[in-house]
Amino acid sequence: MWCEALSVGSGFTLRSGSPEPMTLLFIDDDPEDIELILEAIKIVDPGHRCFTATNGADGMKMLDVLKPDYIFLDINMPGLGGWDLIKLIRANPEFDKVPVCILSTSQNAKEREMFVRMGASTCLSKPSSFHELCEIFRNVLTEKQKP
Repeated sequence: MWCEALSVGSGFTLRSGSPEPMTLLFIDDDPEDIELILEAIKIVDPGHRCFTATNGADGMKMLDVLKPDYIFLDINMPGLGGWDLIKLIRANPEFDKVPVCILSTSQNAKEREMFVRMGASTCLSKPSSFHELCEIFRNVLTEKQKP
């Protein structure tokens, strides 16, 4: 098996020779998207500790416990959505410098610009192919690990 459970249903460590494993938090209400994202991370760089939250409220609770190196966030979620989460993350001095990558189906350039103005580090469209998803994570995680 390629993962080791760290807590019930919410996280695991992907094993590899990655020089500096990061703690990654994925907040998305779509279980199929989460499954694809975690599979892509497994292929791209399986050395990272990956955690998931299926809603914004759970994601906020996990922030305090995990102190993630990177947050990947879906915008359109019921309840506490991505728009509100970005505001809360950026308002907290403990997390205001943590990169937040928005993964959105939106192709609207103005909306994407707004995400960045609100504090997202980057805004990426959810791709239509698994290969593209792997490339996105390869680029994002490589960039984050640069000194």
